[in-house]
Amino acid sequence: MTRLSADSPLQALQAAWDASLGPVGHAVGVGIDLVEIEPLRQLIEAGGSAFLDAAWTAREQQDANTEAEGLAGKWAAKEAVMKALGHGIGDLEPLDVEIVSTPPGAPDVRLHRAARTMARNQSVASWHVSVTHEGGWAAAIAIATSRHLQLTERAVTAEERRSLG
Repeated sequence: MTRLSADSPLQALQAAWDASLGPVGHAVGVGIDLVEIEPLRQLIEAGGSAFLDAAWTAREQQDANTEAEGLAGKWAAKEAVMKALGHGIGDLEPLDVEIVSTPPGAPDVRLHRAARTMARNQSVASWHVSVTHEGGWAAAIAIATSRHLQLTERAVTAEERRSLG
C-alpha cells in the first residue's frame, strides 16, 4: 500500500490528491469560489425576477426555492466551474453553467453553449462539485476530470499503478 508522507502541508495535500486519483482519473482543472449571502440577498430583492432569470435557470431557482442561501451556493459553484475551465464571468454567461440538485441533494453540473464547447475542447468528461454554507457565506469547489474519477477504498500501490499504464 502507498504510504503518504510529506515535509510540508502542500506536499501532504499533493500526496493525498495523487493517492485519491490513482490510475483512474486526471484533473483537468480546479476552481473554488466564496459568496457572501446577505449582499446577494439584497441584489435579489433589488433586481427581482429580471436579476434571477439572468443569473440562474428556472431549474436552479426551483432547486433553491429562490432562497438567497441556496442561490449563493449555486452561484459559488457556477464560478468554481468557470474557474476550473480557466475562464470567468465575461468569458462565459451565468446561464452557460447550470448547477442542479440531484434527488439526494448533491450538486450536479450541466453545461450549455460556450461552457460546453470549452469543456469539450479541454476533454472534460466529468465534474465533481461540493457546496457548503456557513456563517453567512456559501463556498464551492469544482474539479473537472478527463475521465470518470473513481475513488477506491484503498490506496493503489505503485506496482498496480505501473501495471495499469
